[in-house]
Amino acid sequence: MTDHLGFSLTQLRYFVVSAELGNISEAAEKLCASQSTVSAAVIRLERHLGVQLLLRHHARGVSLTPSGRHLLREARALLGHAKGFKARGDALAGETVGQLDVGFFFTIAPFLLPLTYRMARERHPALQLNVHEESADHLLGLLQDGRCELAVTYDFLSGDSRFHPLVDLPAYALLADDDPLGRANSVGLDELTTRPLITLNTPATLRHFDKLLANAGVRMPQVITTTSLETMRGLVAAGSGFALMYQRAASGATFDGGSVRAVEIADVLPPSSLGVAMMPDLVMSSRGRAFLDMLRSVISIRHAVHSTA
Repeated sequence: MTDHLGFSLTQLRYFVVSAELGNISEAAEKLCASQSTVSAAVIRLERHLGVQLLLRHHARGVSLTPSGRHLLREARALLGHAKGFKARGDALAGETVGQLDVGFFFTIAPFLLPLTYRMARERHPALQLNVHEESADHLLGLLQDGRCELAVTYDFLSGDSRFHPLVDLPAYALLADDDPLGRANSVGLDELTTRPLITLNTPATLRHFDKLLANAGVRMPQVITTTSLETMRGLVAAGSGFALMYQRAASGATFDGGSVRAVEIADVLPPSSLGVAMMPDLVMSSRGRAFLDMLRSVISIRHAVHSTA
């Protein structure tokens, strides 16, 4: 058995129009094709199907054979399904309706996703967002497998994908609220790295911070890893070390009753870009463009809040 059908929708359409008009010349005129093109297409269709569909009458047009009469109904049904399929594709391409699968790097989602969901309900009620919170490697896998159209992540985690930067974010230090270093307006990396770095247990994140510190002329300190953003904050609040972050929480309170504070870094460090990754050869859908616009709005709102805090 083969998946190759051997005939095309164009051949079916030529057959249907010729049968309905009873004349290949008139069918060719209606189809804006030459008579020879239409006739040849119907003959090829007959050969692929192994049955004669039309009887050719010299100077009197064509008529259906018994097989042709039976298959005419099937051909009309197939063409109808094809038109419906095309219409559905046009709707998905041109309207903000249906499902959109989006990936979020799991540390970014708590800061941006709640407001994005609310905005989606208000602006695009016919859009259904399916969100996948994953590690960086899993996000890239979702993009490559076609399970997600877009992934919200950082530039240093985007791999070989096409990355659309939305905002540049400077790194800051997260320290326990009662840490003496946190009382200053800023702190140097050489002071921070006398204690452990608490960070996420993802290879790409570890590589990024190792490179960031090395470029600043600072050696990587002892590292404590966790798989949870909130556990990382709790460990910092308990005085176990410091963290480097790009997103700022609205509150310094941690789940266990501790408290952390964000402190500027005195050293000049390059910012990291937060944005959207997608496969290089993929054309963004209207749903993806709508999501990107909403994400820009959410980022703008969050930055306006923090700039006045």
